[in-house]
Amino acid sequence: MQVRKTAHRLEKEGYAARSFQAPDGAHFVWSRSTGKEKILLLHGYNGTGQLQWSRTAQLLSEDHDVIMPDLLCHGRSTTFWRADTSTFPGISLEAQVAHVTGLLDSLGVSTPITVVGNSYGGGVAAWLAQLHPERVKKLVIYDGLVSDYTKAMADSIARSVGAPGMLAVMSTPTAADLRIGLKLALYRQPPIPGFILRQIYETNVRPFRPAQITLIKDLMANEQKFTATQFNWPMPVYLIWGERDRLIPNSVGLAVMARNGIAPDHWTVIPKTGHVANLERPKAFDKALRVILAAP
Repeated sequence: MQVRKTAHRLEKEGYAARSFQAPDGAHFVWSRSTGKEKILLLHGYNGTGQLQWSRTAQLLSEDHDVIMPDLLCHGRSTTFWRADTSTFPGISLEAQVAHVTGLLDSLGVSTPITVVGNSYGGGVAAWLAQLHPERVKKLVIYDGLVSDYTKAMADSIARSVGAPGMLAVMSTPTAADLRIGLKLALYRQPPIPGFILRQIYETNVRPFRPAQITLIKDLMANEQKFTATQFNWPMPVYLIWGERDRLIPNSVGLAVMARNGIAPDHWTVIPKTGHVANLERPKAFDKALRVILAAP
């Protein structure tokens, strides 16, 4: 039902689903082109462009054309990111960047645009800005997995809610395990009946987990690269964080700011939200984002 609802919301605003075929499979994106300023929104782990960003796109519709890809191993995009996924050389985020830039090329977007990335998508956004700074007008990291988030920290967070470690949380072997992820991600826990949880799991989680978990294993196998990188970002960089994000705490965002010399006034906290403020408080997130978009 949520898939139909969000698709209808996007179609009502003039967005179209586009799939570009390549030798490695499909590269999928929602977009429109009305001549308004473009903005790229990158979803988090286990999300899709449609499910995470349809409400944000609706709120931005008067003055922005939003580009919402499905990242590799998510939604309707290919699960291929390298031929041999039994080893992990630390190139998964670079593969995601190539996927995103390929979609921008296919859409004819060549000028710099604002890029917003949430959670895992925040890491993709960070590396997009690092590898292709000419394509990024402003970078917005939103509760992002960028650096300063060690395996030890992640495992400690997972154990605080009864999981053996973060890899187990990300693997989500059963429908019941979804509740652990929700507990970490959301400010308030919605009352979700078991049968609804099982439907969500069978539709949106179980088919994708084998491919998605290779992305997490790649990050974990290259912890130094993905936790201690100091980026060279020439564009303005901003961070938005949920007040009570238990999955990637505020301390991580503040460490990213310190490591990369980002000005303190480029840090925004959205009250009464967890890891996905744009879903929990859509209008508050829109307001915070618009302040950034209006800045010089």
